[in-house]
Amino acid sequence: MTHRNLIYASTLFILLAAAATHSAWAQQYVFRSIDVPGAASAEINDNNDSDVFPVCYVVTEFVYAYGGQAGSLLSHGIFKPLNYPGGTGTCPEGVSNNGKVVGSYEDKSGNVHGFLLVGGKYTSFDYPGAVETVGFGVNNSAEIVGFYYTGTAVHGFKLKGGAFTNIDPPGAACSYPEAINDSGQIVGGYSLTDPECETGMQGYLLSKGSYTTIDYPGATGTIVGGINNSANMAGWYWDSSGVDQGFTDISGTLSTLDYPGAADTFAFQINDSGQVDGNWYDGTLGGYHGFLATPASGEDRPAGRRAGRMVSRR
Repeated sequence: MTHRNLIYASTLFILLAAAATHSAWAQQYVFRSIDVPGAASAEINDNNDSDVFPVCYVVTEFVYAYGGQAGSLLSHGIFKPLNYPGGTGTCPEGVSNNGKVVGSYEDKSGNVHGFLLVGGKYTSFDYPGAVETVGFGVNNSAEIVGFYYTGTAVHGFKLKGGAFTNIDPPGAACSYPEAINDSGQIVGGYSLTDPECETGMQGYLLSKGSYTTIDYPGATGTIVGGINNSANMAGWYWDSSGVDQGFTDISGTLSTLDYPGAADTFAFQINDSGQVDGNWYDGTLGGYHGFLATPASGEDRPAGRRAGRMVSRR
């Protein structure tokens, strides 16, 4: 059943003063906050070119555990429930431009599995031998990226045509891919020292078999959360004070992107219109909200289509 809900969306016509690191250019954005009615916290994980957002939320105080989470797809102001059949908790993480959805669910035994949803049909998947499998990103060709947990370490994978491939940057103690575009370029985060991926994080881009490390200048940790079909990227980093800040990488220019007034900002994805989605934290217990940041000026939009969980996502 489709439930029509009013989005609590305060559109902030505040132009972001982004701090560009390699030039004076700085994209300006119009921000919209997104909350699920009745939820204590919500996570907006992705957005495609048709304004579809996979959403995870909880109705009580948020703790990042799969059990008890509910899933939804938000499209043009309508929340459509998305919950894996028989699961005790579901979190949709990624959506392709042609509507494929990937994510994770917890079964009645407390085990976490990945899932792919295509045309109303769910398919469960598990990395061989893993104790936990989570799908994060999917492209139009149904190539899936995500992570698996061995019980002692987190590792990345790509799933294509039913076959798994391990994805770990050279020397990584842990890694997880966050997103994949239609050209097969993959972005994510890794640590050279921490097998649980809690500290020492660096972002990366995997393109045509070659890894490139992406570290936001001056940051103590970086994760690249999303990549569009123009290879523009979005993510988040920890500054020297321990504050989480969002960022974009537009044609090689790195710029901070923070929701106005937020205690922390996490940018998860950027679509082909240059819109960035993610989460912002208001500083209160469980106070996580989704956001959409839309480029404010047409001339600054990346090439592509016309522009129109929690947060410790592991």
